[in-house]
Amino acid sequence: MGLLKDQDRDALRQEFTALTERVRIIFFAQALGCETCGITGQILDEIAPLSDKIELVKLNYAIDRAAVEQYAIQRIPAFAIVRLEESQNERGETEIIERDYGIRFYGVPSGYEFMSLIGAILDVSSGDSHLAPQTRALLSQVTQPTHLQVFTTPT
Repeated sequence: MGLLKDQDRDALRQEFTALTERVRIIFFAQALGCETCGITGQILDEIAPLSDKIELVKLNYAIDRAAVEQYAIQRIPAFAIVRLEESQNERGETEIIERDYGIRFYGVPSGYEFMSLIGAILDVSSGDSHLAPQTRALLSQVTQPTHLQVFTTPT
């Protein structure tokens, strides 16, 4: 039995009609030593088929070390959300390029975090953070790499 109700699936399908570019969700988990990897994977398994613009890739945290390093994954369950863009190479061939905005989720995206996940998918697809011009101006003044984290707890 699925976690999402039929009406929730229908509402998400409608939301996902706003996706402009393809999105890849790269999910990192492992079978042993991760009690919430299963439920996190199930949530992602139910979301991915709701749009042909969402691709889910599952990787093993213990085995796929190059990808763990590439996406700077520090613990599991985790997933990165990246935008897939088509580009022409010098030979005129179409290539798929990943645009990684650094969006990572750790833990189970349930409760309020579920809507954050949906919002992140939409934002990454559009390539726009929807930040106000004043906020963009302030952020343009940041001159050093900055690591931001948002912590939530189940309520």
